[in-house]
Amino acid sequence: MARLKEGKMKAAVAYGPRNIRIERVDIPAISDDEVLIRVKVIGICPSDVRSYEGIYKREMYPYGLESYGLSGHEWCGEVAEVGEAVEEFSIGDRVVPEIIIPCGRCKFCRRGMSNICANKRNITRGYAEYAKAPADFLFKIPPNVSFEAAAFTEPIAVCLHTNELISPKPGDTILIIGGGPMGLIHAQISKISGASVVVSEVVEERLRAAEKFGADFVVNPMEEDLNSRVRELTDGYGADAVIVATGNKNAIESGVKTVSNAGTVVLFGGSYPPVNIELDPNIIHYGEIRIIGSYDHTPTHTERALRILSRKLINVEDLVSRTFSLDELERGFETVKRGEALKVNIRP
Repeated sequence: MARLKEGKMKAAVAYGPRNIRIERVDIPAISDDEVLIRVKVIGICPSDVRSYEGIYKREMYPYGLESYGLSGHEWCGEVAEVGEAVEEFSIGDRVVPEIIIPCGRCKFCRRGMSNICANKRNITRGYAEYAKAPADFLFKIPPNVSFEAAAFTEPIAVCLHTNELISPKPGDTILIIGGGPMGLIHAQISKISGASVVVSEVVEERLRAAEKFGADFVVNPMEEDLNSRVRELTDGYGADAVIVATGNKNAIESGVKTVSNAGTVVLFGGSYPPVNIELDPNIIHYGEIRIIGSYDHTPTHTERALRILSRKLINVEDLVSRTFSLDELERGFETVKRGEALKVNIRP
């Protein structure tokens, strides 16, 4: 099969912590069941910044040419080439990949929990002009959804998984600790369920953003006691569920203090470096409080995310406050690291 653009493309390559270069590398060759995609938009995830800084183990993100495209996973684009066995996609189709490729055989896959598949592979390498994906794990973008919105498919999908775990009902109160882009997606999804949403955040600009994106109440825990305020809003009961959308130690401990009896605390954000948290086990025992993790998503959540985008049930495009070219990727990473933008996108 003919190669595109003489077989070369621009891609980000990592050579060490905080040392990335935009280089000309080979366009990835596709197999019969794969699709080559021209990347149109990719969102910067905080995990990409941690990879850039060298926090993750090198066997996950090796240095050198093998790292081309890096850990980029919030991407979407246009089909540029299809494998000989691919029938459901054509050149020009607008698509987004399912970033987790499960084995389909382990006990988790058999239970419908492919997000924690014991043998999963990830589709990343999105910080490049082209990326490839198996046709079986590719979704068409609805005609009325822009590339900018479609780049949020994976973030929405992981938030939908969390929402599924807590199953909010109309009239419930959901506390979201952390007003970053993921926290604000959580807020909007919780509102779809009919819940009242409280967002806790220390950055004033993000508090105002939370109000814009539908939070019923916002709290700055540096200025007022979060537990007291949440209980005031809930007749003394506390939040029915708490989503901790940050890995901050104090945030996790606050989540346990503010949840109601029989409530659920979801640890949504990872902690880097790992932290030790202090909890009173009696609160958990006597209050029948559940503390659970929420990690990634399944293809079902990806399908639902695209339907939500198509029906305009949430607003994600206004979360984007900065857009850079691929040549400016390092600047984009630094912007996210310094908290100078709510959401940063890259257009290769």
